[in-house]
Amino acid sequence: MLKYSLLFIITFYSAVSFAQINKTLDQFYQSTQSLEAVFEQVITNTRGNVIEKSSGNLTLSRPDKFILEYIQPSEQKYISNGKTIWIYDIELEQVSIKNIDEGVGDSPALLLSSNTNIYKHYDVSDIKVGKSDGLIWIQLLAKEPEMTFERVLLAFKGTNLMQMTMHDSFGQTTNLKFSEIQINKPFANRQFNFVPPEDVDIIGTVTGQ
Repeated sequence: MLKYSLLFIITFYSAVSFAQINKTLDQFYQSTQSLEAVFEQVITNTRGNVIEKSSGNLTLSRPDKFILEYIQPSEQKYISNGKTIWIYDIELEQVSIKNIDEGVGDSPALLLSSNTNIYKHYDVSDIKVGKSDGLIWIQLLAKEPEMTFERVLLAFKGTNLMQMTMHDSFGQTTNLKFSEIQINKPFANRQFNFVPPEDVDIIGTVTGQ
């Protein structure tokens, strides 16, 4: 089974211009320097059957700093200080360490924490999705075939991101819904540093700090 974090998007185009689409994203990035939210994640297969449900918390601070914490059904953490990403699997007692540029540029958390990643890796367009419930939907189409996610949908209410849907090349769909959203709450940079607990297996090393 494939699982994607937040770590860890319907193709009916509207008449909104590309400039307007850029404006929509720019308003989100300019108005949201930090974000804290609860999320619920559902992964479905090619037949639309649910294969996994999970929930947790997301904290991000621009640029490129985030904490993505899965609480249910198993505990995992993804932490980035803008240079290094730590992936901590609590059940396996294992920490993987990666450079932020080490093949993770299209990860959802990085897309949300830096608009540079979106425009670098995706073509952006505005779309209509059924009953929009007052949401503005943005579609991201991967520029390179090796990208983890072929298509990503972002749903905004005003400047708040409410939903994120990701389609991978294996036909799986990962849908995240955000709630209890707090915008521009102050965070100290040290909150995004991570010291692995003792007696865990560590894969990789920290470089370039």
